This record gives sequence, C-alpha cells and structure tokens, in this order.
Amino acid sequence: MSVVDFQTRRLDATPLDLSHLDELCVLHKDAEVSKFLGGVRDEAATHRYITDNLAHWREHGFGTWALRDRTGAFAGRCALRHITIDGVDEVELGYTFHRAFWGQGLATEISRRVVELGFGDLALPNIIAFAVVEHRASRRVMEKLGFQFEADREIKGALCAVYRLYR
Repeated sequence: MSVVDFQTRRLDATPLDLSHLDELCVLHKDAEVSKFLGGVRDEAATHRYITDNLAHWREHGFGTWALRDRTGAFAGRCALRHITIDGVDEVELGYTFHRAFWGQGLATEISRRVVELGFGDLALPNIIAFAVVEHRASRRVMEKLGFQFEADREIKGALCAVYRLYR
C-alpha cells in the first residue's frame, strides 16, 4: 500500500521530490538545524538525499514528506523510511523543522500522524526513532508518543538513543 499526501491540523505533507530542492537546501544549510543530523549538507548532498528518498518511495510506497504550514511556507520534512541498523532492516520515524517552527508542538503533531499511517495503512509491526543522545527535544517527542527507550547505539558515526513503538 502507498501513503502519499496527508494533513494534520496545522501541516500539509506531500512526498518530497526534486521540486523541493531549493527549500530543502536552505534547511540543510542551517548549522543549528543540522547539528544533530550529521552536519550541514551542501546542494549536491541534498540532491542525493532527495534522489535516495525518491528511490525509497518507488520501492516501498512511503518515504519522506515535505511539510508546509497553512500559509504554504515550507516548514520542514518528516519521514517513515527503511534503515539498516546493526544489520537489521528497521522502519524509522524522522522529522526536521526550520527553527522558526520549533517549540510549537509540530514535531509531535506530524509524528503522531505518521505513526498512525505506519500502523494503520502500512500495518507495520513496529517503528523506531532515534536521536543523538544530547538532543533532548527530539527525545521528548518520542517519549510523548509512547516510544520506549531501547538502547544507545552508534548510528552513522554518532551515539544515538534508540526508541521503539509497537503496534
């Protein structure tokens, strides 16, 4: 099954594609936004990120969404995507917002809806989420949604707190 466009009370989500390159580049070049995401990405890395996510959509029918607020402003991105951790294929929830959208509960709002899609439409048995250990705000989002801390693991060269939620 494929999950394409959806909405929450304050956000519209559409599949991320190359039409979002310029907006995503602005997000990825913000050092404050990117400090917990492996660092700033240049345009070439952001282009690869989008093309990798387009391939994920083709293979799995879900992936990364571009997020806009009700005024149409690009707010950030969220994802439900396969990732291999310690040789195990997992499905990960992820989210990233422009700083102007921080502290408004949007990460919790969009994540709650993505989890509903994952467990409902996609019938996933469980979903993981992780954040760099020091990223307390992101970890609070996971905890609010009922994700349970599983372990600290090295992921992509960073020590991350891994959480899991079962259907």
